[in-house]
Amino acid sequence: MPTVYPSIFSIIALLIMILVPAQSAESGNTEKKLGDFRDWHAQSFIEKKGKRTCVMWSKPIKSRGKYRKRGEIYAYVTHRPWMKKNNVVSFLAGYKFKRDSEARALVGGAKFILFTDKDVAWTRNAKQDKALVGAMRRGTTMTLDGISSRSTHTTDIYSLTGFSKAHDAINKACKVK
Repeated sequence: MPTVYPSIFSIIALLIMILVPAQSAESGNTEKKLGDFRDWHAQSFIEKKGKRTCVMWSKPIKSRGKYRKRGEIYAYVTHRPWMKKNNVVSFLAGYKFKRDSEARALVGGAKFILFTDKDVAWTRNAKQDKALVGAMRRGTTMTLDGISSRSTHTTDIYSLTGFSKAHDAINKACKVK
């Protein structure tokens, strides 16, 4: 996996921060809810030595596949301007992907092939991130297809309602143009 993207441990830490209720400003917590925008949610937080990170996320509106048990499923877009990493798209699958498999994201007529590592799928580079985010801003739904380590095919369908407003919110909070 390229080192330009956060590790699965960063994703887990991010999930904990997202799912655990934010503390008040008086307690010194630097998390800031940027808003709920229909099917997408946005927040910013100080991740490292005063460096602001902004993230938006959504859960699928529908999931298909013949599985018995599956963990949490999310799509993310993350800005870390202090690392010069903006519009990083990732998907938490709720299972471990089949080794050396790829996932596929479809938005409108655009198709994106993603690499997988453990339980996360990523675009391959910043150019693909930018193209996928652009398609998501224009689209109405996004489909993610993957194969689990047990060879179970899954399809997750995400609504893109509110995506552009959530993206605008993280762009503003992290001063990304």
